[in-house]
Amino acid sequence: MDELSRLTDPERDRLRIALNTLFTESFLVRSIEHHSASYRFVVSNFELVEKYLAVAGWGVRRDEILGVVAFQGPPSARFTLSKDETLLLLILRLLFEEKAGEIALHGERTVRQQDIREKFRVLTEGTWKKTRYLEMLRRFQVLRLIRVVGVESDPETTIILYPSIPFALDGMAVEEAAARIKETAGAEAGDPAEQEEED
Repeated sequence: MDELSRLTDPERDRLRIALNTLFTESFLVRSIEHHSASYRFVVSNFELVEKYLAVAGWGVRRDEILGVVAFQGPPSARFTLSKDETLLLLILRLLFEEKAGEIALHGERTVRQQDIREKFRVLTEGTWKKTRYLEMLRRFQVLRLIRVVGVESDPETTIILYPSIPFALDGMAVEEAAARIKETAGAEAGDPAEQEEED
């Protein structure tokens, strides 16, 4: 409380904005323009933010190399993913690691829209319906895991892979991600309701 009371009015306002963003979006990503000021504020006042959230039993993590601050809320605050979304997240995690040595758009790791579908096809010998796939891309944009740069239905459209992806699947190695994709997709193979063909 003493530390909070020493904040100036503009600093309290920046704290409020930063916390609201963390609560609603789960991440502050340095490379997202409207996150950058809040990201810098939280990194500069990390101990204060950490203590403040700890009072409610919540937490926060940071990785200044990747440029991400991640909110760790209670189980009730976590997002539930469908099987399709879990597979997509695993694919994104795999591609994020594979792109580590490449520099593209503003230093971000990028793939083409079609690259994601192709990776899924190679690993699972399956496909997603086009409409379902686009719905998942939209949801993952809202979750600040990716950004679609262009027309989302165009196979050549660029997708930025945000560094929040490793936080969503923390500590998962590339090999483990690939194994989980095959395992999860294999578990779905016996359910006809889960079989999806191209629109």
